[in-house]
Amino acid sequence: MLRQSARGFILDAMRRTVSVLLCIAMAAISFGQSARSAAPNEQAADTGRTGTLVVLVTWDDVDTTPTAGAYVEAHRVSEKSFILKMVKPGRYEAALPPGVYDVFVSEGISTPRCRRALVTAGNTGYWRLMLEHDEVYLDRSGARPSK
Repeated sequence: MLRQSARGFILDAMRRTVSVLLCIAMAAISFGQSARSAAPNEQAADTGRTGTLVVLVTWDDVDTTPTAGAYVEAHRVSEKSFILKMVKPGRYEAALPPGVYDVFVSEGISTPRCRRALVTAGNTGYWRLMLEHDEVYLDRSGARPSK
């Protein structure tokens, strides 16, 4: 009989331990959810320190076809440059510290383009750019019909 009561005591202790652990887990999950609900405020605070630059790049054709594979770089004088990532064809973007940037766009057969852009904290700036085919490239490659 002592054996069964010891076993019962152990089982009862295990149940209590599991119950306490479940309560701790539930509290941790609840705390984690409230931390997540605060995340947009934290994200807004991060956004307050940076701005977003979006460069929308298309070809000058009838369909204004979005480009894929363009090289887009934003450079601040006496600071490092940032390469904008292609999010989808024709859309290149990056989160940048506030400031004035020289934005350079190059694509294999287009005329390279550059423009100055102002990035402000918490805002998104856009540059809509239509690429033109590069005359030098077309003449040299033989892609242009002779006159």
